[in-house]
Amino acid sequence: MVAKKLALAFCAIGFLQTSFAGFERFWFFSKDANTQINENWDALSDDEQKVLIKKYQAMKELPSNQNNLQQRMDWFNQLPDQEKQKMREAWQQMSTHERNEMRQKMAKATTSDQRAEIRAEYLHKYLQPASSPTLQ
Repeated sequence: MVAKKLALAFCAIGFLQTSFAGFERFWFFSKDANTQINENWDALSDDEQKVLIKKYQAMKELPSNQNNLQQRMDWFNQLPDQEKQKMREAWQQMSTHERNEMRQKMAKATTSDQRAEIRAEYLHKYLQPASSPTLQ
């Protein structure tokens, strides 16, 4: 019985020690979120507002930088399934440095023939036919 009371006391003390930060949003008479946002915005200096606007604009421009990634994904998706699997296997065997080299070569390649040559070079390098084990 004493152990239960001690456990209950520790739980009560622990509950009282917890932070109630943000608790006002559950309070019926608290301000709505838009009012709080406007007040916070108004509390910023002009320089801080400009910095925040620049950060927001930089975040909006991020997807346009991802266009290169989308082009690479589209190129990979156009490959036949066998070629995709071979590229995956070769990619897994490459080091990070070799992967970066391949990316740079593919970025510099202007025609699909050049890309096919680069792909064939790496496939040949990493997918050498393994010698089949002999049965005894």
